Amino acid sequence: MTSGSMVAPARNAFREQQWREAHERYLVCARTVFANLGYHAATVADVVAEANGSRATFYAHFRDKADVAACLFERVLPAAAGIYRRVAELPVLSRDAVRSWLDEHALGFWLRYAVEVDAVNHAMAADPSVATRHYQWVLEATRELRPYLAAWTGPRADAGLTRASLLVLQLERLCYHWLVRGVAHDREQMLDILADLWFRELVLLREGPER
Repeated sequence: MTSGSMVAPARNAFREQQWREAHERYLVCARTVFANLGYHAATVADVVAEANGSRATFYAHFRDKADVAACLFERVLPAAAGIYRRVAELPVLSRDAVRSWLDEHALGFWLRYAVEVDAVNHAMAADPSVATRHYQWVLEATRELRPYLAAWTGPRADAGLTRASLLVLQLERLCYHWLVRGVAHDREQMLDILADLWFRELVLLREGPER
């Protein structure tokens, strides 16, 4: 039996796969264009040409250049969340362990995904909706620190999340200017400062609000 109701799901699944493949192709090509030209110089036409596609297809997937930059960054969010999950899963919280985490995992993220980070930062400046999405990404990443937020319950829950999100935002801003935009800093000195800051704040978060 081959009724229409039986055939439709397979056809819809095929279209969905085509949509996902086209979406990914445009993201990969946008990354190449942003890497080669920079976000400001790049245009939608450049991305379309790199993808060997059409404007109609591009706009079926993305609102504009800022939106494609935001979607490009969203592809690396699992890696970003993984950074903070690692520090949340440290078997023993110590300054040395935090410094090793920063050195081996946290700083590497901004170097590995410099194109995505640079593009989304420029997109945020151009489009308030991307900035709003970015702040939600920060909160989602911060929630990976939930073992340190266990004591922040009830009316103090927001205060704990805000305190932790400030840590994440501070690290992000520093690494953007330092590792993506190239502002010079001594790496070992910066690791020492960050380790002091993060260790102190994580201990305070774990201890919970003052009674």
